[in-house]
Amino acid sequence: MAGFALRKGASDSGAQPDVPIKERFRAWWNGYELPKKPADAEGPSAEHAAQDKAAGSGAMWNKTRRQLAESVWSPGFVAPGGSKYVEKLVSGCSLTAAETMLEIGVGMGGATRTIIGKFGNYVTAYERDAALAEAAREHAVTYDFDDKLEVINAPVEDLDLKLGYFRAALLRDIFFTVKDKKDLLTKVSQSLKSGDSYMIATDFLFDSDNDAPELKAWKEAEEQPVYPWTEGELTKTLASLGVTPRIIQDESDDYRAMVVEAWSDYLKSIKGKEVSEEMGRQMEKEGEFWARRVAALETGALRYYRIEAVKVS
Repeated sequence: MAGFALRKGASDSGAQPDVPIKERFRAWWNGYELPKKPADAEGPSAEHAAQDKAAGSGAMWNKTRRQLAESVWSPGFVAPGGSKYVEKLVSGCSLTAAETMLEIGVGMGGATRTIIGKFGNYVTAYERDAALAEAAREHAVTYDFDDKLEVINAPVEDLDLKLGYFRAALLRDIFFTVKDKKDLLTKVSQSLKSGDSYMIATDFLFDSDNDAPELKAWKEAEEQPVYPWTEGELTKTLASLGVTPRIIQDESDDYRAMVVEAWSDYLKSIKGKEVSEEMGRQMEKEGEFWARRVAALETGALRYYRIEAVKVS
């Protein structure tokens, strides 16, 4: 797809350090080479790579990356779609202002803001990344819904959910990073109230036997270990828990389009503007991350699904 020309080694082009960072990023984006720096010149890229490695996972969602994410996806979001897509996800729910939704993978709180704005409900949110969890709390204060939101920073595997408490649950792009998916689904299912309760999810599905090189590259680029899951396994697991799917829809084409459109719009927005070296490095790194996802989706080896299900009890 035009706009994401993934090249081997693209995230560290080796271009002369005096080449403006936006020009280096545009070269990566469009898939052409820039002049290389001398082999014996370590330059800033090697220095920053060493710093990033030394920083470890604590630097995963640093301030610069959070700023870039909000510029690309819209305030409060770390993934494509924005409020419009969230409205679509929860359109089949029926929540009152007195009820509470469970949200696993709150990010920076953009989806939460949309949901509370629609229903006026409460949200108990879990986020595994401490920096994102704090950003979600700050986002709630900025947009004046902090009285409706509780954010808990905890690993997904360690969730301790109240039984029969939530009217709905939203899980965005979580299951593919969890090894024991049935255990998580069981916890979520048991946390839902009696009567009609809703579970909405988006997730990446792929077959463990698929050896496409693009899929392998995507797995290696992801920040969390990823675990295979197919549509058939998903459906079987839901049925075993008494959760009935209303929608299990492949939205891979729409997802790819959202990614490419958002990045294209962002590049247009910074045209003619100065970009710091730090932001430029983050752009290269983040662009490579999303390019690998798009490349895997384009082969069909990786698919992106929207799931809407109801628990009737």
